[in-house]
Amino acid sequence: MGRRRTAANRGLPPNLYQRRGYYAWRDPRDGKEYGLGLDKKSAISQAIEANLLVTGHYNHHRLIDRVTGAADRTCIDWHQRYMHILEARDVKPRSIVSAKDQLRAAMKKWGNKPLEHITVLDVADLLKTWTDAGKIRMASSVRSRLVDFFREAIAAGWTISNPADATKIHGLKTKRGRLGLDGFKAILASAEKDTKRKWAGTAIKLAILTGQRRDDISNFKPTDVYDGYLHIIQEKTQTRLRLSLSLKLKEFPWTLGDVIDECMKSGVKNPETLIHARQFAYRISAGSKLRPELLTRVFADHRDTAGLGDGPNPPTFHEIRSLSGRLYEEAYGERFAQQILGHRRASTTAIYLDTRGSEWTTVSPPNQSAK
Repeated sequence: MGRRRTAANRGLPPNLYQRRGYYAWRDPRDGKEYGLGLDKKSAISQAIEANLLVTGHYNHHRLIDRVTGAADRTCIDWHQRYMHILEARDVKPRSIVSAKDQLRAAMKKWGNKPLEHITVLDVADLLKTWTDAGKIRMASSVRSRLVDFFREAIAAGWTISNPADATKIHGLKTKRGRLGLDGFKAILASAEKDTKRKWAGTAIKLAILTGQRRDDISNFKPTDVYDGYLHIIQEKTQTRLRLSLSLKLKEFPWTLGDVIDECMKSGVKNPETLIHARQFAYRISAGSKLRPELLTRVFADHRDTAGLGDGPNPPTFHEIRSLSGRLYEEAYGERFAQQILGHRRASTTAIYLDTRGSEWTTVSPPNQSAK
């Protein structure tokens, strides 16, 4: 039987104490005390709620939430609506699957909790799951998804704040190293010597002249070439581009039309795509489309052969897109680079044009030309 309470504390909820008019609640689990001020009614109310919490009887759906409707606006309910919003935004099915993966842990932890009760601390604790495990990039992608998740909720009137927006991910570093022009030429030279995968060189040439993503390059079809243009509908954004076959960069002797002609001289009749298998191999028939992942793998092989595979972050096939953008910016200006990359916002193009410290800055006296 517990010790008899003093006269000052008699009539107060368990674990609530009053000393000289000041109230404090003591956590029975560890003995830690929390000051509650001088207001008796407020102290009693908070003590009752805290007691219910530590005894496991706390109902997160408080009466005030039921009155205002917040109890019916749970995280899992909004999650279902958010998925419909993504579909209405014409987000790719693959991206919707990624969104579900990114939100899975949050829904497991917060599912039945009213959306408006999620705090910055809740989000920070969730992200800590990945940062503590060293999965910084995963934490960053989950945070970005949650920012959009709450942004849409605000627009729909389900909540008034975005707790994910206030969080930060420290230690995020760029994974891929930038690809320079000399490095690109070395990789291309290696690819053009590849007698088993003769498509490797033309794929890399198409990448540098078109500035497109690997998925789009692997989708280029002979029927996309007409009226003097290569017609492209970007898979990621559905941006529609027409690239002139006369397109050329001064660093290379061939035009886009020349490279496409090279693709069509493979000896394969009626190929499915411009970049295609030249002969039956690995269960892929001659003329068949090559998987985008194969472009990445073969590029990496020739990158390593060229001696550029060392270091923690060697460039990948995707870095050809960045190099292409930088070369076109130098030749025709940033607006042209933005158009060929298919970006709607100049800020996105600026990310691609950033060399990430891979190029030298030349400093010479005004009367001395750079050598």
